[in-house]
Amino acid sequence: MPHAHEASDGDGGRIPERVLTTAARLFSELGYDEASTQIIADACGIEQSVVTDRYGGKFGLYKAVLRSLTELRIESMKGALKEFTPDAAGLIRLIDSYLDFCLQYPEFPALWMHRWMSDATDIPEGEVRDSLRELDQIVGRIAEAVAEDVDPEMFNWNVVWVINSFVRGGITGVDGVSHRADDPDTLLRFRRHLRQTARWAAGPPLPTGGASRSPYR
Repeated sequence: MPHAHEASDGDGGRIPERVLTTAARLFSELGYDEASTQIIADACGIEQSVVTDRYGGKFGLYKAVLRSLTELRIESMKGALKEFTPDAAGLIRLIDSYLDFCLQYPEFPALWMHRWMSDATDIPEGEVRDSLRELDQIVGRIAEAVAEDVDPEMFNWNVVWVINSFVRGGITGVDGVSHRADDPDTLLRFRRHLRQTARWAAGPPLPTGGASRSPYR
């Protein structure tokens, strides 16, 4: 997980890039609960006391990793948000942007999938809220593009869950064979499916019978 700069530990200290990269790999592979301070220290080739006293321990590293990956995600999606148009093409740009980011930094979807499976339950949601920055803006853009009967927030999370799961584990075909995200044909097929989903969501609305509109509209 390349980083342009060392990351702050949130208390004014600096976490070296190699430590942050190693911690990100361990958290994404093992989850927060299983990646002990000692495991992190051993993998980094440093004393456990350095992790605890200088980098804020496992908790400090975890927050720093999420913060760093979030900054990369925000930066990677700037273009799609700036060029957004309220139609299927705009949705496709957003979806492609997030998919490309996750393919480049698979640690991000892996960390969130661990959290969805009750990893790091002792960390309050408020402590990781920073990683959801710009969510309102993204959902707001989606609301501009989708049909009247499509819930923009649910559409966003549906796409996020599908992309995270695909990048993390691929798909198992009807042939019983696992097809991973690093297979070009599988990736192309998956991307086409996402784009078709975007075109469907932006299509003409179905009769709703007076159903209430999303609060994001």
